[in-house]
Amino acid sequence: MYAFLGAVAGPVLALLLLRRFLSRLRIDGPSMMPALRDGQRVLVVRGGAARLRTGRIVVVAPPEGLVRPRRDGTARPPLVVKRIAALAGEPVPPEVCGAAGVPAGTLVPPGRVALLGDNPAFSTDSRFWGLLPVSSVVGVVLDGTARPPGKPSPDGRPE
Repeated sequence: MYAFLGAVAGPVLALLLLRRFLSRLRIDGPSMMPALRDGQRVLVVRGGAARLRTGRIVVVAPPEGLVRPRRDGTARPPLVVKRIAALAGEPVPPEVCGAAGVPAGTLVPPGRVALLGDNPAFSTDSRFWGLLPVSSVVGVVLDGTARPPGKPSPDGRPE
């Protein structure tokens, strides 16, 4: 009897631990196309600020009031998916300078991050929000993290 409970408890405990650190999320909208499609499901590693790198796709809880209303008029989504455009110590992307209230060439300050959608025409991101606190990053997307083909890296080189 105890052997059976031990055999069941081990995998159940492992699943509970995985659930604490991993989540599945469904992409809602075209803001990350072509890397991520509307309706696509992705795996997200929760937390882990050490995993943050420029170019990675992250899940973010945007500050209240900084998300445009959805097309269908429903409440804003609780989480959004964007790509890290710049981390602390890197130049603020030119398209973010206005919203961030900083001149061109300014470096992202410690504890802040610039986020952009891959499809700017359909993305509400740091071009509207300015720089966000790193603490707003909920997790890192495990699949779809590669930069879209032909999209230049932050230093301008195509990958």
